[in-house]
Order: sequence, then structure tokens, then C-alpha cells
Amino acid sequence: MLLTPRTELEHRIRRLQAALERQALDGALLHSTTSLLYFTGSAQQGHLWVPASGEARYLVRRVLDRARRESALSTIEPLTSLRALPDHLGGARRIGMELDRMPVAQFEVYRRHLPGVEAADVGPALRQLRSVKSPWEVERVRAAARAADETYQALYVALREGLTELELSVVGETAQRLAGAQGMIRWHAHNAFESPAMMVLAGESGLAFSFADTPFGGVGLTPAAPYGASRRAIRRDEPVCVDYPTVVDGYVHDQTRTMVIGRLAPDLVRAHGVCREILDAVAEEARPGATGEQLWERAVAIARRAGLEEHFMGWGESRVRFVGHGVGLELDEWPILAPRQQQPLEAGNVIAVEPKFFFPGRGAVGLESTFVVTPSGAERLSITGEELGVKP
Repeated sequence: MLLTPRTELEHRIRRLQAALERQALDGALLHSTTSLLYFTGSAQQGHLWVPASGEARYLVRRVLDRARRESALSTIEPLTSLRALPDHLGGARRIGMELDRMPVAQFEVYRRHLPGVEAADVGPALRQLRSVKSPWEVERVRAAARAADETYQALYVALREGLTELELSVVGETAQRLAGAQGMIRWHAHNAFESPAMMVLAGESGLAFSFADTPFGGVGLTPAAPYGASRRAIRRDEPVCVDYPTVVDGYVHDQTRTMVIGRLAPDLVRAHGVCREILDAVAEEARPGATGEQLWERAVAIARRAGLEEHFMGWGESRVRFVGHGVGLELDEWPILAPRQQQPLEAGNVIAVEPKFFFPGRGAVGLESTFVVTPSGAERLSITGEELGVKP
């Protein structure tokens, strides 16, 4: 079992404490699974109290013995109920909480149990901290990239005419799990955590947009799950897109590849080549100091020059306005490569860049690879080839 090293956790907590000082907070009381995993190395139910200075305390509701086995923190204590929280906060009066992901009803419960305590939102500060990965975290994404490559090889071997999207998706999901993927994807966005582990979209299924703010949607199996693979049979000479986040040791690697049985129409082959051009251009320019808006505009300029702007990242009113996003413990991390995103990139940002083109009545082609930002540009963490996967 891989455990997060104590030095890694201590470094993260020190960075959080510096952020708390900038917000003039006495400490932070964190509750989300993502934050517990990030700062303690364990996802057992409870809270983490991080004072502005001093030792963090993991307060566990359940399961205490597992938390003690999994976390390298020194102080891991039982928390019998929320009523006991004031005893652990050392008289703090202004604290940070994850208000960006807490229901109002739950917040009112905390207010009752923490009288006289003022809460401020530390959600944005946490997302900014997690957007910069340590070398240890980057290695976890590399492990996920290896699992993603094994998955793609299984998908390519299994692809055949007449197989349904669902059947190919099952092949891919099985290969993912056997390669070490955990089978769960964490999202930050509200109501966005129900996405499938893999989307297989053949032909016009690539144009079945759905509720999520993502380029691909898919028909799915039912209105209760209107996303991902359907029972549609895969045909010759049509694009087959597979979009699949792969999560190993909690860390996401995001990847899309396009395949075809037979021959793809020349204009779709050309569009796929433009996807590769966009990936290369964004990777070259994704350096510390560049902004998400600049990288978005660079991608759009390439699509425009190719005469494909109206097909870029969707079609008609269903187009999305981003070409990439951060990945880490969650699929939708910062930074975002989109208009009005002015926060400069930093070394250690891990981003998934996903140029895609959509053609009414025919389908979509696209690529997505994951990179880490370095001072000299973005380094590819994805190892699967980006060429069109052609089967006879």
C-alpha cells in the first residue's frame, strides 16, 4: 500500500499555513475527502484542524485505526461528535472552511456547534495550493499515464465492427482496473461527480452533448445516466473517440484518443492533425507566466487558420470555451485554459490539453494528453502515441 510520505504532508501543511496567515485566519477546519487525502494521506471520515502555526490534528469520526495506519501525521485523534469540535480548536475565533463545497444546511450545523466562531472561505486558496504538484505527485500522474497506455492498447486490440460502444467501454474499464486504476473519479464541481470512468463515442454519438460542461457528452444508456457509451454498434469508416481519465493512487491522468476501423474521411484526418498541432503549440508555450487565456487564444488561432474554428470544442450552441484544465486529486483542477483566465501558470501545474473538432452528422475527432509545466515548456506525461489509431 502506497502511503504519502510525512515530509510531503508537512510541506503541504506549511504552504497552507502561509496561506492562512495571508488571510489573517487562526486556522482551517477541513472536511472534504479531497482535502483530507491531500493533507493527511487518508480519506477516512473526519476533519483536519490546521492552526495558523503549530501541529495539525486529524480528528477522525470513522475509522480511527485505518486513519492511523494510512496517515503519517503525528496527531490523529478520535472525534466523538461535532459538539466536541470547540475542544480541538484552541480558542480560534476566525477560521477557514471549505465553503465553496459545503451545503448551506451543513454550514448551519457547524454554526450551532461553533458559537462565536467566524468562518471564511479557504476553498480558492486550497485549489491554488493543489494546482502546483510536487515531484512526488507528478510521479503518481506518471503511474496513471502508464495505466492509461495499457488501457488504450486493450481498447485498440478489441475494436471491431459491430461491437457496441458499451461493450468496448467494458473492455476499457476492465483493462483500467487491472492496470491499477481505482475506478473512482473525484470532481470539485457541484453535481459533476457522476461521470463514467470511460466514454466511448462512435460516429454521431460524438455529437450527443449532455449536461456537463465538457466537450464530449454521449447518449448513455438512459436519461438517468445521460452520459457516455450507448448500445450503438460501431461501424467502419467512422471516428471512434475514447475519453478516459485514469486514476492511480488518487491522481488523475486524462487522455483522449481517436480510432477508426477502415478509413477516415480526409477532412477528419486533417482535423485530427490540427489537434496534434494544437497540442504541440500549447505544450511549447505552457511555461511559468503564461496565462490560461493566452493558451486558449493560441489554440483558437490554430483552429481558425485551419478553417475549423466553428467546429472547435463543440458545435453550435453546445460549444465549450476551454481547451484544457488542471488535473490532480480531482479531474477539474486549476489552472483552466480558457478566456479571462489571467492567473499565471506555475512550474508544477499539471494540465490536460484536449483539442477536439465536431462535424454535424458525422462525429468528432480529438486528442487529450496530460502535461506538467516546466520552466522550458510543458513536458508530456502521457505516453500513448497521439497518431490516429487505424485498424483494417
